[in-house]
Amino acid sequence: MERIIYVLRHGIAGPVPAGMSDSDRALTTEGKRRMEHVAAGLKRLGIAPDVILSSPLRRAQETAAIVASVLVHELAVETYDRLAPGHEAAEVLRGLLRYRSARHLMLVGHQPGLGQLISQVLTGSPALLALELKKGGAAAIAAAKIPPSSAGVLQWLLTAKQLRAVARR
Repeated sequence: MERIIYVLRHGIAGPVPAGMSDSDRALTTEGKRRMEHVAAGLKRLGIAPDVILSSPLRRAQETAAIVASVLVHELAVETYDRLAPGHEAAEVLRGLLRYRSARHLMLVGHQPGLGQLISQVLTGSPALLALELKKGGAAAIAAAKIPPSSAGVLQWLLTAKQLRAVARR
């Protein structure tokens, strides 16, 4: 049975608040609005994840919550610490074993980790493909199982602008 892994980069975030850390950066008003349109584009494509995992950083959590509210209302977003910056792609994938029964898994996080994760799933190396997801961009990868043990197949890679255009159709 084929599994689909959706990889989504967080939306536009504001600057680091005074006296706080980078992990406290929130989506801007424009970032939230755009993510609502990105989510509408994902919905129009028929995306309905069984599980949504998010980095613990605020901007990713907010992005995941917006997407979950549009795609699957009753689905709670789970925090997945390995999606925070600084974790190697192979480590992120190893931690997905507990989600092996998911058919459609969405991962919400940050660059450059997400680009490295996509490269790892497609090629077995985090550095072989130089992929950069722009803010609000997403990819869909078909895999035989979760976590993938062999190369996945890229189904699509779309920018936030393209997903918003899909929503307007």
